[in-house]
Amino acid sequence: MRKKNYFVFIFVFVFIFVCFSIYFLNSKQKQSVTPAVIINNITIPVEIADTIQKQTQGLSDRQELRKDSGMLFVFSESKIRSFWMKNMHFPLDIIWINNNKIINISKNLQPEGEVPDNTYSSEGEVNYVLEVNAGFCDDKGIGVGDVVNFKF
Repeated sequence: MRKKNYFVFIFVFVFIFVCFSIYFLNSKQKQSVTPAVIINNITIPVEIADTIQKQTQGLSDRQELRKDSGMLFVFSESKIRSFWMKNMHFPLDIIWINNNKIINISKNLQPEGEVPDNTYSSEGEVNYVLEVNAGFCDDKGIGVGDVVNFKF
């Protein structure tokens, strides 16, 4: 009888362990949400630049940005922001966002080298800046005044 109790105990222990493992794996998968920006029902997967280091690097030195995706710069406060195209290898559209509204778009900004000649600024205070491939805004009909939602 003792041997039977031992096997029942092992079976129950393994069963509980498997159930908890499945539960935690499923809950972990549900929590890992791909960050995205949603404009006019268009979901744009984004990389988040929310530290000084990530913001300084941005998309510099990359050869490309995945089609229909972007990089979202997240700032803790709204203020006028300036960007440049230092060490870029492809053109961009920059979408300037204050809270949940596009206040300006700088289109088709061309790559520049190590010492850029141009800087591009928001026309008002912003707390988000979204960089996408050049032509994206025109292709998708995204414009000033559009509402922006965030998923992250």
